Amino acid sequence: MSNLLVNCISFISQNGSRMSKLDKMEAELAQLTKQLAEFLSLPPTDRSTPGFAKIWRPISRYRVQLRTALQEQSSALSDPRYRDAKRSEIEQRVGYNAAHRRLRLWPQIEDMVNKQVTPERKALMPQPSNYMEGAHNRYVNHLYSALHTLALPSAAAMMNLMPDAHPDVALPATHFEALMHAAYRICLAQGRDAPPRFLDVGCGGGTKIWAALPFFPDARGLENNPTQVKIGAAAMAKLNAPADCIMEADARLFDDYSSYDVIYFYRPLKDSVGLTEMEDQIMKQARPGTILIAPYLGFSAEDDDIRCSKIAPSIYVAGVAPYQTEKLRDRAELIGTEAPVHSSSTDAALGYWRPLVEASRRNGYAL
Repeated sequence: MSNLLVNCISFISQNGSRMSKLDKMEAELAQLTKQLAEFLSLPPTDRSTPGFAKIWRPISRYRVQLRTALQEQSSALSDPRYRDAKRSEIEQRVGYNAAHRRLRLWPQIEDMVNKQVTPERKALMPQPSNYMEGAHNRYVNHLYSALHTLALPSAAAMMNLMPDAHPDVALPATHFEALMHAAYRICLAQGRDAPPRFLDVGCGGGTKIWAALPFFPDARGLENNPTQVKIGAAAMAKLNAPADCIMEADARLFDDYSSYDVIYFYRPLKDSVGLTEMEDQIMKQARPGTILIAPYLGFSAEDDDIRCSKIAPSIYVAGVAPYQTEKLRDRAELIGTEAPVHSSSTDAALGYWRPLVEASRRNGYAL
């Protein structure tokens, strides 16, 4: 009989449960990862390498211990004589596999955490060449233009557009992604208590709603053309977008802008007077701290407007003074640039890593 199995049997006889050793170590590790999560929740300027090492060192000692415990557990599971009589074999193997997956996450977790000890400052918006030039960007924008076209009404239906509305013009997907990522980082820097809500004003076929969902799961859009609403809603339904995510409404008269945290508008009205009316309506209702994204020339509040302050190219913060915006930008530039990733199945298996993963997401980092 191998020494490993002897150790496993000895442990079982002493503790009465062959999972208790592993469970105990994971419970202890969970307490330590909570401490590290609290460390990562500190402002970046308050984090230090010695402070991180003091917390990480005890955590790192568990890596070998967990590997040994899992080897013992594997040996016990392979012999029916030493399985836990109180739990089915399937239950035991599911538990073992989950613990093994958590251990395999170790190098990814360590890499993710290390990036946050002294985070690198990065501008909210990259240079346009970074998101517009190159084969990959051109390919992504090519695919998006096809999706955008599929969500448009027929040529005949397009003739029924409101006379003062622009045709549904697509901002390149890679430019939009850069704007969404910047807005997401700003939201994280604001430390919001609830997930931010996104609104696309003049959403057309709704493709920008779909593109915003990875960053803002609660995303909706306004569209004034009933034909466009109908066809866009059908397209979004095929993509399993949230039900009723496209609302039929006149952007100049809409009275619920205050319910949204990120408001995007890409010159949906071609008439300058109507466009200004829409912009005024948005800024009249927007709560302080609301992020406004207006990627076009001629935005009425682009320069020296007391109703909002520019934080990045095409991005503004409503109801905030310039000096406050500068402080917010300073915090947001230290937020990580990794796209948010959420998976219910993965999250359910995180176990003792969950506090670290959640704290890292708030800092803009992901597995």
